[in-house]
This record gives sequence, structure tokens and C-alpha cells, in this order.
Amino acid sequence: MELEAPTREAIQQREQLLEALTDAVPGFVWVVEKNGRVLYVNAEWRDYTGKSDAGSLGHGWLEALHPDDRPAIDQAIAKVVEKGLQQHELAARIRRSDGVYRWHLLRARIIDASAGLWIGCSIDIHERVERENCEKREHQILEMVSRGAAIEEVLATLCRYGEHSVSGARCSIMLVDADAGRFTGAIAPSLPPELFADVAGLKIGTGVGSCGTAAHQCCDVIVTDTDISPLWQEWRHLIERHSLRACWSRPVLSSQGKVLATFGFYFDEVRAPTADELESLEGIRHIASLAIERSITLQNLKESEEHHRQTVELNPQVPWTADARGRLESISSRWASFTGITPDEALGMGWLKALHPDDVDPALDYWRERLETGKPADLRYRIQLVDGSYRWVRVRGAPRFDANGNIIRWYGSLEDVHDHFLAEEQLRRAAFEDSLTGVANRRSFERALRNHLAPAKRQPVGLLLLDLDDFKQVNDRFGHAAGDAVLRLFARHLSKHTQSSELAARLGGDEFAVIVPEAGDLRRLEERARRLARSLSASLRRSAKARTCDVSVGCALAAATDTAEDLLKKADMALYESKAEQRNVVKAFVPQMRRVAEQKVAQLELGREALREGWIVPFYQPKVMLPNGRIVGCEALLRIDHPERGVLPPLEIFQALDHPKLGWAIGERMLSLVLKDIQTFASRTGTSPQVAVNLSAATLMQGDFTRWLLRTLKQADVPAELLTLEITERVLLDEMEDSLGEALAELRRMGMGIALDDFGTGYASLMHLQKYPISEIKIDHSFMDNLAQNGSNTAIVQSMITLGRNLGLNVVAEGVQSSEQGLLLRTWGCQMGQGFHYGRPMSLEDAIESWQRQIDDPGERRHHGSG
Repeated sequence: MELEAPTREAIQQREQLLEALTDAVPGFVWVVEKNGRVLYVNAEWRDYTGKSDAGSLGHGWLEALHPDDRPAIDQAIAKVVEKGLQQHELAARIRRSDGVYRWHLLRARIIDASAGLWIGCSIDIHERVERENCEKREHQILEMVSRGAAIEEVLATLCRYGEHSVSGARCSIMLVDADAGRFTGAIAPSLPPELFADVAGLKIGTGVGSCGTAAHQCCDVIVTDTDISPLWQEWRHLIERHSLRACWSRPVLSSQGKVLATFGFYFDEVRAPTADELESLEGIRHIASLAIERSITLQNLKESEEHHRQTVELNPQVPWTADARGRLESISSRWASFTGITPDEALGMGWLKALHPDDVDPALDYWRERLETGKPADLRYRIQLVDGSYRWVRVRGAPRFDANGNIIRWYGSLEDVHDHFLAEEQLRRAAFEDSLTGVANRRSFERALRNHLAPAKRQPVGLLLLDLDDFKQVNDRFGHAAGDAVLRLFARHLSKHTQSSELAARLGGDEFAVIVPEAGDLRRLEERARRLARSLSASLRRSAKARTCDVSVGCALAAATDTAEDLLKKADMALYESKAEQRNVVKAFVPQMRRVAEQKVAQLELGREALREGWIVPFYQPKVMLPNGRIVGCEALLRIDHPERGVLPPLEIFQALDHPKLGWAIGERMLSLVLKDIQTFASRTGTSPQVAVNLSAATLMQGDFTRWLLRTLKQADVPAELLTLEITERVLLDEMEDSLGEALAELRRMGMGIALDDFGTGYASLMHLQKYPISEIKIDHSFMDNLAQNGSNTAIVQSMITLGRNLGLNVVAEGVQSSEQGLLLRTWGCQMGQGFHYGRPMSLEDAIESWQRQIDDPGERRHHGSG
């Protein structure tokens, strides 16, 4: 039996609503049966994966998953079926249309238990996962080196790190003897062993594949097709057997610039690196250089020590003896060749003359403790050599006791451990110092802060969080290399201006921190922060690239029960308040800030819930022609139709509107709803007023906003002439970029109106009218106060009306409250008005009724329409 027309229409409307809603979501949306068969996917999925509906439905969507993630998906589906779960989430990699896999967090929840239907969505978490994996792998490699792991194990781990960072790559590391100009060996856990069987002893040079050429020329060698590259002419037969088609090679250099190895990336297809992959290769080379150089150094030291132990068991390089009181009795003649101090001069306490001044007191304190306890000695200090330089040595000794347990004599040795010590120090710095700036990194900062807040050491600890104002402009104007230089300069000044008891650290990006032990009270801490901010800002102004940057500071004092996380959150709230107020401000945490932060979180959550539950609705306020009072358009105003609290204004979700991603999603939803309402206007009345919609910076500056809007207009079959986009001067001031002007110009060419809202309240109105394709100005409602023939705002309003008319722009007065105001505006030549005098914001149904009433009676005048 065929469905009746109203039923078919209702179904079609629901399907269109589902498609419009899911296409408005900034991520994937799908409807799936519990066995994994997909029934529906949204446009974002199709655009992202390049797969059609036919290729995605059923189990076709699984082809877009990374092969390694398929088992986890299958297990998840089986778990849902077996346990009857109501919701589930997991992370998986999804292939983009260009072949690149990115991590997404997939979330699904049941929507129809009887039919076994689920709805799913996704969040792109690729950057977060990659950053966490990168940090984890780099830390793992540094730990391996520090514990003295075999170099083969370190190289294999580096290869796996490279393969994880560059999709589809199989990696090799070929060690190089730069002095001999030859390879000494290779590690390639994912490549056939026979490829590297004869590498040891092979001479490097141009034409010896990608790696031999890279090692010889000391530069990157990118071969995208080995079949045609002359560098592979003599070696092509080796890789053809294993269907390898491309090979990139990057030399790994020591701290002195000498080639240590080559890092090779092999592919089964003709392939060139992307910009992201080239950036990733640079990070890989940095950690590889550090790990390989230190591994080789430690391996050589380990082999040297083992050889020494095997040939002369415990025979020290510089043997010595001391009496029961620790006074030197004898020492090898090699001591004189090291220090220039004869053995006779060194006897007693004469050996102290060779020590570095900073090491004398610590060495004496250590020896006093050993003489009292009789425990074996093992310490390191620096001695001055004949040439005046200092080297680290390791001194070990053990006491000999008499029958009564009294010390008779000490026997020991001294050995040179300078290279080993420096290698350990560099590894320690790599683990706990920021590689870009040299100050403490986040790991070191968190450890130090927890230590200061330990109950046994509880003191009035203070924390300063510092952020560089306008640092993004340095990156945008001068490039990231200049930005890195500014960060290094800032860290250098920060270290210079911090006290010896304080710890300066970089937490990430342009955010730094200073731990202030024994900070005293909050007033003293705030004053310390102001002095530091003044000193840093003054130092930055002496740099050509950094002079536009200032320093904002948030500070907090630890309470008795605060953890490191608690104190960090307090300082972060204070920093947020500092940056929100203005540049170069110091703010101290007060309890009210927690309420502000909680309010922000509540607004963000309400915004997310409104999106999720479909509470966002447009209300419409009419815009009328002042000469006759007829409605010519309306402004769509965002409202939250809360099921319990009623209709809420946009101020209830202000923080959500200002959030980059959430604000974009809300703006996208609002535009989609307005376009649907324009369709409803047309279907119910035969025509539609022109509708204006406010745009936030978060919505406008999305890279694909223009493309999305034009596509959505086309899908909705809504002419561009029926839509006006309202932009505030604050948005233009905050987001002034060439791309903004290009986007607005394209929309204007399509016939869309561009209105400059709140006109007259900014600082660059005339420049905006010249720079951007504005078609309408809206005089801000604040100018309607005291509006009379001789009122204080009269001259300003008249000037704005004249300016707009002379430029050929529509002029709309907002906030008209009375017929007297309307009459004055009309007399001065203002064309249109908007405000409570002409109508309050109303629901779609009321707006349609008002519009229909005007259509039915073309001659009708509003009783107050002409003022």
C-alpha cells in the first residue's frame, strides 16, 4: 500500500532535517546497525575520505580505516553485540582522500534499541596523539641511551620511531665512519636483511644510492622514483626485487657537524614528502643525532672499560693510599703527568691544590663522612690539568680494618671519566631541559613544583605563569625561525632576571613559568611579578623582532592543601584574567576567579548541550523602511530554547560563541537553521524577507567557511540575495587578514549583503568601509540615547547617515524606541530602522504571520511605522 502524500512529505522533511543537521556538524556522523553495517554517512565523511555513499554504506566504510586498527573495530562491534552496551568510544586512524591517515576519537551511542540502531560521531585527535606518541618515543629513546642499551637496540627503536612518524615508510639507519668515508653497518628491522648484507665497508659517494649520496654530500637526498634516478643506477637491481620505488635519505650529524649516520625512508610507491613530513623528518634527525652520538660514546666507553677490566683487573690508572685519617700516603707518578703536581707535593692534603675551587668543600665533607662510617668511597670532582683545563675524575677507595674494626689504611684509584660525565650531563639536560630555550622543561618544572609542595618542605610557595602578548604576530610576520629566536631571547632574559632560589621553565609554546620558593604573602608575590614583567618587557623592546611583545603574568600562592595541579590551575586562571583585561598586566589569583572560570565552563557546556540537543533557534526582529513603516527584512538573533529555563539570550553562552571550534559549530548551526527558515518563509507565503545573520570571528575565519556557505545555499536552493552577513568592527580589528577580504568579496559577488554592525563604536570604521566590500552600515543602538534636534548624539548620527548615503550604502538605525526617534531619523535621510518600536525579536511562526499580513494588505501601514 502506498504511503499518503503527507506521510511521504513528513518522511522527506525528516530526512532533509537529518542531512542538514549532520552536514552542519564539524566532524563525521553516521547511523550504523550494531553489527557494524552503516546505513547513513554525512557530507563531512564523504568530503574527508573521498568515498561515495555507495562505497561507504554497509561495511564499505571499514576500507577507510587503517589496517592495524581493524581488529580493534571488530572487537568493539563484538563487545557491543555481546554485552548490549548503550555507548562506546575508541580511537582509530581514518584515511583522508589524499591517502594520509589521521587519528580520530570515534564515539557512538544507541538511538533505537529495538531496531539495533546507533549514531556515531568523531573528533580529530591526530595532533594530540602524535604529540603524545612523539614525546613518549623520544623519552623512551633517551632512557635507553642513558641506561647504556646496546647501540643496535637504540637504532632499531629509532627506525620504528621514523616509521611511525612517516606513513608508509620502512626505515634504515646506516652508520658512517666519516674519517674513512665508509659505512660501518646498518639496522633496518622492517626491510629485507639481504639489502644491507654488504653495507659494512662500502665507500660513500655520489651515486651510491640515496644514503651514500646523502652521507657524502652532507645534505638531504629525496629520490621520489628510483626507477629513473641516476643515483640508483648501479643499485636498482637490489631494490627492484623487493618492489621498492622511492627512497629519501637524511644525514644525521654530530654536535661538531660530522656525519654519524644516514636515516633512510623506503616506500613501495613513487612518493615525494609533504611539508608536514619534511618538518617531521627534522624532529627525527634531532633525536637521532643526540641518541646515536651518545650511544656511540657510551658504547666506546663501555668497551674501553671492559677491555681495561679484562686486561688489568682493578688496576687503577692512578693508584693511591691514605692513612686512617684520610691523609695521602702515596700516589702513582701518573698524577704528576696529569696535574703537574709531584707525588711528594700531593702527600698529606696537598692533593687538594689540584681540585676545582667549587669542588674542594664538597669533597672534604664527603671524605669526613666516609672516615666516620668506614663505608667505601665513590665520588667525582674536577682536577686541573697541566694545560690549565679541568677534567672530571672518579675517585674510588675502600678501607682496610684491623681485628678490632678500626681503619688502618685506605686503598683506592683515580680515573678520568670526563667524556662519560659530559655524556651523562647532556642526556640529563635533554630529559629535563627545554631543547629550544635551554630552561627547564615541563617535566622538570612539574617535578620541582611537587617537591616544593611536599608536606615535609611546605613553605609559602608562589607560582608565576608568563605569556608573551602578540607573539603570534612575530611568527606571522617574520616566520617561525624568528619566533624561535624570540623565545630563546625571552628565556635568556627570564633566566637573567630570576633569582638563584627560583626556577624558570618553559611549559610549551610561548608560555613560561617561575617557581618562587618562600614567596611570603600574596602582596609580595604580586610585587615580584610586576618587577619581573617590567624587566622582561624592557629587555624585549631592545630587540627589533620582539619589541611588539609584552608580558602578561598570572600569579598564585599555594594554600596549605594545594597540590601542584591545584596551584597551576590557580595561576592559569589569573593569567587568563590578565590577558583578557589588556596587554602587559599582572593579575594575582583571588577566589572570584574560580567562579569566573566555572561560569566559563558552564557556558561552554551549555553551548555544547544546546548543539547536541537542538536547543539553538533563531528569533527574528523586523527591519522596516522609515518612510512607510513596511517590513523589508529582519535580523536573525540566536536564542537557546531550554526545556526547563525557557528561551535564553546569547549572553548565556557567550564563552561558547567566542571559542574557536565551538563558536564555529554554533555559527554553522545558526546559519543552517536560518536558511531552512527562509525556505519556510517562501513555502508558506510565496516570498521571503532578506534575513541578516551575525557572524563571530570563530565562524568567519574558518578556512572553508565561504565554500561551505555557498554549498549550503545551493543545497537549500536559497538565493544569496536573501542573506546578509553582519560583522562587527571588533571582528575586523581582531581578524584583519587578506583572506578575510577575499572571502567577503566572493560572497558579495554572489549577491549577498555585507553589513557592518555596531557602526561607530570601533576605531577604524572609515578604513573598514574602504578595505572591505560593505553594502550596509547599522548605526549602533547606543547613539539613539539623547537623540533630539539638539541632543548630544545628533551630530554624530547625522554624520553617519550622510557618510553612508554618500558612499551608496544602506543605512539602518538600530535600537529605535519611539516614534519621535523614528521621525528624526527619517527627516535626516536614514532609510531603515530596527528596534522595539517596530517589533521585538519573535519566533518563526510570529515572523511569518507578520510577513503574511503585510503581503495580504500591501497598502497597510504600521500605526507607528513612519514615526
